[in-house]
Amino acid sequence: MVDIKHRNNTIADFIFQLRKKKNLTYAKLEELTGVRSAVLHKIESGATKHPEYKTVKALVRALPVHYEQIIKAYIEEERGIETLFEILRDIISRKNVSLIPMVATRLLQSSQKKTEESLQRLFDFTGTLNGSSIKVLLYTVIIKYSREHGVSAFVGKGTFKKYLINRSNLSLLDETFREGEEVLHYADFLAQEEKCIYYYRMALHAYALKKYDKCIELGKSGHAVDTKHSELKEQVALAICNSLGHQGNYEMLIEHVALYEKLNYQIIIERSKYFRAISLTGTEKYSDALPLLKECLDEVQGEKRLPRLNMLLEVLFKLNDDGSIGTIFNQDEEQLFPFENGTPYQYSEIGKYYKFKGKYFTKKGMVEQAIDSYLLSTNYFAKINAYQESVRSTVELSNDIFTSLYLDKKLMKFELLEKVRRVYNGVIS
Repeated sequence: MVDIKHRNNTIADFIFQLRKKKNLTYAKLEELTGVRSAVLHKIESGATKHPEYKTVKALVRALPVHYEQIIKAYIEEERGIETLFEILRDIISRKNVSLIPMVATRLLQSSQKKTEESLQRLFDFTGTLNGSSIKVLLYTVIIKYSREHGVSAFVGKGTFKKYLINRSNLSLLDETFREGEEVLHYADFLAQEEKCIYYYRMALHAYALKKYDKCIELGKSGHAVDTKHSELKEQVALAICNSLGHQGNYEMLIEHVALYEKLNYQIIIERSKYFRAISLTGTEKYSDALPLLKECLDEVQGEKRLPRLNMLLEVLFKLNDDGSIGTIFNQDEEQLFPFENGTPYQYSEIGKYYKFKGKYFTKKGMVEQAIDSYLLSTNYFAKINAYQESVRSTVELSNDIFTSLYLDKKLMKFELLEKVRRVYNGVIS
């Protein structure tokens, strides 16, 4: 068996080793590869130092096991930009991930054009691709090469594009937010539309992570540079208002609601009554908030009901209205969240809903149902890596259920204990 190692082998070595290993004549190798014997002989003898890429592709078909090694050996000598792009396309079509950064880097190194022009071409090429993971690999090469050569514009552009892709991974929200923050240093290199999208996506990202100060700051930065009207612009206005509510800054919340109403933001106008209810709830005027919240709930259908329902549940728990709470939990839940791939915000609201449900069942001494609800709550918080919320839900499970069992002088069945263990394990994992 001939051991082929990339660093010690040229294309000529591969031809020689292929013939030796399989005991082939040039004629037989021609039949196997489709490359003429004379061409093969010239390559092996060293007369042809660097064969055409189409010849190498033919050799690869005869030596598929050593595809990576042959390509590595070839690109070390290749300087033609068009050929390197052809190689890159072939590698991408084969999904040979390990070779992509190497060929892309070689492409940038070999270009006879200015660094900025080479980066722009690779950047534009990357934008035409479909696979997110491959795009991330190429943007990473662009970012690294740009840093090394002091081209700040493409550090910013590459990091921005990479962030937009990676932020869709809900389990890495903290990590991708930190990645997104790096773009702030290069925001001036982005086109105006890109800058708006960046600030808006980061604002919504910050809101999902409960970084309410950041959400407000980034959202306002986006509004400051955006001269157009869009649904995304209104969604960010909504996130700003919600952030002010979570901060307990109710005076500022009402001011922003009034401002956005003047700007004719429909998403705010539709929720103005709801924001007044939030303000009343936050200032502990529960009796005044209750009828308003019920009106707000009747105004929307489907998944839009859930945040309002959670707010209503919070008020009902404050008022100890167990009858109304029980009526809510007897409703068809499928109408509340009829989606499979929700946003971080939606998953957070579902987690909150099931936590309220667990609290209600515990209060009623329905321990098994309470554990099931807390387990669901923990699972939904875990979907968005909301570790603190998962821990809080688990702690409430412990306090509420074990207190209930103690007061009622009941023993926990093994099956229920196993469910509690699953909740704890879910949080830890």
